[in-house]
Amino acid sequence: MELGLILERELTTLRPMNGTLTDVHICQRHDGCWHINVRLSWRGATLFHVGLYDKKKVRVYKRLRSAVRHVITAYGYDAMIAVHPYKGMVSADHF
Repeated sequence: MELGLILERELTTLRPMNGTLTDVHICQRHDGCWHINVRLSWRGATLFHVGLYDKKKVRVYKRLRSAVRHVITAYGYDAMIAVHPYKGMVSADHF
């Protein structure tokens, strides 16, 4: 299943007045980096990859804690965040 891409500016400065993030997943890629997937109240039940603010490229993080911090501080999300590590990645360097 290929997910769509939503630019970060649509989650911050261009977010609708009553728009909320309904679901957040932080997933690890095969190279050990992490990316954020979100479900939005104004976009239905579809999950989206979070892209860079102004470029159509998926935003990636080297560390899980950086991705979690960004979701909480930049998006104001305060509910449960689902974390999906890549199968076989057991190194603590990526967390």
